[in-house]
Amino acid sequence: MIAIFRHAALVAFATYLLASPACAATERAYIGTYTADPAQKRSNNHGEGIYLVDIDNVTGIMSNLRLVAKTPSPSWISLSPDGRFLYAGNEIGNFNGSKSGSVSAFMIDKASGRLTFLNAVSSEGAGPAYVAVHPSGRYVLSANYAGGSLTVLPVKPDGSLGAATDVVYPTGPLNPSHAADNLPGNFDPSDHTASHVHMVGFDPKGQYVIADEAGLDQILVFRLDLTTGKLAPVSKTASLSGSAPRHFVFDPAGRLLYQLQEQDSMLTVYDFDAATGKLTRGQSISALPKGFAGSGLASELLIASDGNHLYSANRLHDTITSFSADRKGHIDRLGEVPTGADTPRSLALDPRGRFVFSLNQIGDSVTGFKIDAGGTLSFTGEFLPIGSPATMVFLP
Repeated sequence: MIAIFRHAALVAFATYLLASPACAATERAYIGTYTADPAQKRSNNHGEGIYLVDIDNVTGIMSNLRLVAKTPSPSWISLSPDGRFLYAGNEIGNFNGSKSGSVSAFMIDKASGRLTFLNAVSSEGAGPAYVAVHPSGRYVLSANYAGGSLTVLPVKPDGSLGAATDVVYPTGPLNPSHAADNLPGNFDPSDHTASHVHMVGFDPKGQYVIADEAGLDQILVFRLDLTTGKLAPVSKTASLSGSAPRHFVFDPAGRLLYQLQEQDSMLTVYDFDAATGKLTRGQSISALPKGFAGSGLASELLIASDGNHLYSANRLHDTITSFSADRKGHIDRLGEVPTGADTPRSLALDPRGRFVFSLNQIGDSVTGFKIDAGGTLSFTGEFLPIGSPATMVFLP
């Protein structure tokens, strides 16, 4: 009996130790920032490149921030599927004297998180706002906002990048700078004077490339030839005029695409036909509170790994909105929480699905939020001071 009691006590003590913050495991995440432009005498960008931070996966406490790569305005970063390489879109417009941005490749030391620079190539368009690595790991795609282009870059065996294999320049009629369902008092327009590719990504099976064209109010679908690196158009879906589709996510099954529109701060659900690559519009719901009037520009969209909840970042309103979602394409707005600092440029979800982090570009900080049982968020009280944060990705 004594032996049984001792065994039970030891098991209970071990469980306590594993659950206690002191023994909690630590996640690591890279943070990309906006850096100062040497051509400007005064800049609102305070970052120096790519940083690494430790995050306690029980408490969400962020610590040990260190600079691991100096590179110009890495405003979006993405990891290779095997976690060996990091690719950063340098959101500039003067790479090697050309009117283009660049994409930089780094090798990751998994033990230390240290980055080794491999090379940088032209993104074939100014202001790359998003980079994504194809699930095959063979290509990196760049969405060039200022340049109005979508670029395919081949990945070499050593992880470095080659010159573009394809560049697509979307075309179409120009729409008004405000959406037809614009909120009263929203005087902050989205730029509709030209093409602006804002995001590029893939369906869960990696069969299709999807791009958000915020300047022309289009969602574009392509197939990527893995041999030639060429894009073939599959479908083009018009978003609401002036709405500026910015970021999207898929549900885990790949049947639903959730589209966040920048200018009118609406979240729209589309049915996605995996056989044809075509989209059919469904429900739309505002990311902002009922009755809200004033300026707002939505920025980022996340989906929980089980597909049951979504989170949007709302600039100017400076909040994160929580939504519930079912598998039939119905969404409900659950509420919002203040980000605690200005201009949430993007959001990040930790690998265990316990915390959401807000990258507050103008507020020069990252703030942390715990995901509650019902999918809503509560502020952890955590602020990480960092200059002009823009994007965050966790190491696998």
